[in-house]
This record gives sequence, C-alpha cells and structure tokens, in this order.
Amino acid sequence: MNRVADISSVVAGLLQVVEQQQQASATLTPELLNSLHLIHGQSLTNALDLIDRRKVVKLVSSSGRWVYQVTGSSGTPYICLPHSIFCQCPAFKFSVLKRRDSVICKHVLAACISIAMGGVEEKSVSDEHMKAILSHLY
Repeated sequence: MNRVADISSVVAGLLQVVEQQQQASATLTPELLNSLHLIHGQSLTNALDLIDRRKVVKLVSSSGRWVYQVTGSSGTPYICLPHSIFCQCPAFKFSVLKRRDSVICKHVLAACISIAMGGVEEKSVSDEHMKAILSHLY
C-alpha cells in the first residue's frame, strides 16, 4: 500500500469511530480528538469550528443527486463531492494536490465529521440548480 492509501485508511477508520461514539454517547472522547488532530492538525480545529457554526449543508436535488456545500470561514461556499476528497477551495489545490502536506482540506473534513456525527442539514434544490453547481466544478 502507498502512503496516501495508508493515511486514507486511517482517516476512514477514525471517522467510523466518530460515528460509533456519536451513536453511543453523542460525544467525542479526547483520545479520538487527539488522534484526529495528529493527522489533520489545525485543519481539525477549523473543521470543528465550521461544524459548530452549522456551515455544512447537504444539497439534494429533486432527482436525488446530492453534494455537500461547506461555507468557509471567509463566507465562500465550497462544493464537496460525496465519497471523495475533492473540494473547490484553494487549500485543496495547494495543500492536498500540490504540496501534499494535507490529506483533505477543512471543508471535506467538516463534511465527513458532520456525516459521521449525523448532524448534516439537508436543503432541497432543483435539478437545474444542481446542474449549475456540477457544471461549475473544476
């Protein structure tokens, strides 16, 4: 296995533990938060802030297509694709793709943790709106 696959497996495993702890006690233990912080560093703090401020929304079209919209700290909404590490933000392009010093950006991390904790707000959008969103991804 390569380094990226190893880290991705660890991240996926930690997110499963987040989900299990949320279901069992509705809290995240300090040990789990420390483990997440070891991998994500400051991105975890930033992601948790986005979650606390309810900036993660699941946009669902009438035909059933869906994406996550995470509004960043600057107020810019970014689209995160389901089951993917893709995000439109500059940090994804620079830190994840170019420098490879981050596994995922804070927006994707916020979406993943929100999903695992079962706290994602859903918003219905038209198929036309979803088409416009998807056509502007790059």
